[in-house]
Amino acid sequence: MLAPTRLALVRDQLAALAPVRIRKLFATEAFFHGERMFAVLGGDSLILRLSEPLRSESLAGGGVRPFLSEHLALMHGWVEVPYAGDLPQLVRLAHAAHAAAGRGRKPAKRRFRRAAHRRGTA
Repeated sequence: MLAPTRLALVRDQLAALAPVRIRKLFATEAFFHGERMFAVLGGDSLILRLSEPLRSESLAGGGVRPFLSEHLALMHGWVEVPYAGDLPQLVRLAHAAHAAAGRGRKPAKRRFRRAAHRRGTA
């Protein structure tokens, strides 16, 4: 079987990334960079969270499909990369997902708020 050996190889590649934390999630393993999850080991494919330019390019290039949960495409950058596909592409996308998780979200803009007008008491 091709998938189990590829699965083990991909798992080892992800575990070697630093810093990475592995947690159990729905009877499989999820990979975190800090508090952000960037990869999940699926049955026949690796599920990755990619940043938008890379996600669109990967979907257009083929070999990658949107991650479907409950038959709905999730729009948060999650894609499935089959283990049986191109291994160098899978590893490259996994490294990109790890790097994107390390960058995190942009800090929220702070909104300027005026101080409340105080009335003088007599």
